[in-house]
Amino acid sequence: MKINSERLYQVAESFRHARFKENGRSLEEGIDCLGFLVLFYKEFGIHIPDGDGKPIEKRWYVDDPERYVRGIKSLGKGDVPIDELKTLDLVYFAIKRNIITHAGIMLDDEYFIHMSPSRGISIDSLKRHWRKFRGAIRMVE
Repeated sequence: MKINSERLYQVAESFRHARFKENGRSLEEGIDCLGFLVLFYKEFGIHIPDGDGKPIEKRWYVDDPERYVRGIKSLGKGDVPIDELKTLDLVYFAIKRNIITHAGIMLDDEYFIHMSPSRGISIDSLKRHWRKFRGAIRMVE
């Protein structure tokens, strides 16, 4: 799939005023990190599940620290090394206690977009967050 960069940034802009809501899955009510991934990828015809069928408790990462990465790996896509990232790759991070709890989407080979609980939708350089980076998968071949 050829990604039109103008379309990519139009979609990114459509999320600019999104509010953070834990377990949120709609722009009207608010979204969390996973809700953002689901809605953003949907704009490009890529379906990812919005959960694993189990309730998402407030501190889920304490009881099941592998849950998020297990969900990402279940998408069945190939791992991508940090030096080969490209547009629409899903990147994931260990934010709390070295546990993977956050993900974003690469806009190019350096910048990614994600939903931050404190800042809302953010575009950040991976160079700034590389220490928290734990992996990536290719969503578009």
